[in-house]
Amino acid sequence: MRKLPSVVLRLTIFLALAVTAMAQTLTAEGYDSAQAEKRFSQLCSGCHGQNGTGGDRAPALTNNRALRTSNESQIAELIKNGTPGGMPAFPLPQRELSSMAHWVRSLNLSAFDTTPPGDTIAGGQFFFGRGQCSTCHMVGGRGKANGPDLSGIGRKSTVRELELVLDNPTSQMGIHTTPSCPSWAFCSDEMWAVVDVQLRDGSKLRGYARNRAEHDLQLQTFDGKMHLLTDADYKEIVREKESHMPALKATSSERRNLISYLSHLGGNPTGPLERETEPVSEEAIAAVMKPKTGEWPTYNGVPGGNRYSVLDQINTQNVRQLQLQWVYALRAPGLETTPLVSDGVMYVTAPGKVCALDSRGGREIWCYVRSSGQAGGARANLSEEPNRGVALLGDRVFFVTADAHLVCLHRLTGGLTSICRRRQGATAPPPPR
Repeated sequence: MRKLPSVVLRLTIFLALAVTAMAQTLTAEGYDSAQAEKRFSQLCSGCHGQNGTGGDRAPALTNNRALRTSNESQIAELIKNGTPGGMPAFPLPQRELSSMAHWVRSLNLSAFDTTPPGDTIAGGQFFFGRGQCSTCHMVGGRGKANGPDLSGIGRKSTVRELELVLDNPTSQMGIHTTPSCPSWAFCSDEMWAVVDVQLRDGSKLRGYARNRAEHDLQLQTFDGKMHLLTDADYKEIVREKESHMPALKATSSERRNLISYLSHLGGNPTGPLERETEPVSEEAIAAVMKPKTGEWPTYNGVPGGNRYSVLDQINTQNVRQLQLQWVYALRAPGLETTPLVSDGVMYVTAPGKVCALDSRGGREIWCYVRSSGQAGGARANLSEEPNRGVALLGDRVFFVTADAHLVCLHRLTGGLTSICRRRQGATAPPPPR
């Protein structure tokens, strides 16, 4: 028998080992990115564009903040089940489904996923210390609410986005769509843009336009108050061109450490807060125990629990004249929420969801959604069990999830302040009291 040349023999062995290693990798990890990209082109590119860059009928899947904060299981579930009235379901074989979810996830790697270099601890010290970032921003219930909550900013942003917003905050204004925007549209996210408001009584207000439409404005002033205005209240609104956030002033090492710290922020862990928060004021307690006329700050309205209101504008003579003024869709079955109203803001719930609305017009100020991935993938726990409302105290909004977690949100931003697991086997019918 003729022997193979040594070079050919070595090449043959190398190729055999490479093929074996590739097969083992695909089997162990359970995905095939090349095949997933091919299937995406066949099934999805007609709406989402080639390579997921966006099309006329569906949003881009690259650099998509909603997908960036989703894990592969959530993305696979979305592909498999579709969306109500939107994307159709694609019940692919499990391996094919996992491969496509992994590929889509790879288009949206966050700063949290890439873990840039730097001293995370030193970055946190700079954030809460010399950098004075916490005078406007909150992380894990610590800091102020004069800017967006940054507890999960690492999962929402890329490293490059963090660099740009630190160096030139104005350059990043309005480049993302809002969370509540329809999937087929782009709604510029400018809820932290500063506006100057000229009121009809001659006074002026300045603050963040948390939401705005043709005839109304939800304004958060720098003293932490929410002003719910209509065009009957103001004459002119002027949007400032520059971001209220100043550019970062730091050494190169401080900048690197701060980016490392921000990238590390992936959301608040379940459990008690590491530090005590500011105590609840006597004024906040009185607002619940002795509510102002027209407010409904607790599940039963008043501490006595009889749900009695002294308001008399609606009576047996004029009740038939009531007309629909506005509608807000929570898009969930089996709603059993009792809306709470405090300082003109209405708080409503659906399973795993809390929204703050302008009670005069139904305009959304913020919404918090606890995704299925935050409950170990127990989608049924969050979508089938009813939720009967929230509890308010000071700047805190409390609600209980069907998977037995007590969640605390900040009243101005909707940012997650803390989340704790209740005792094993606990359920969550009524709101916390």
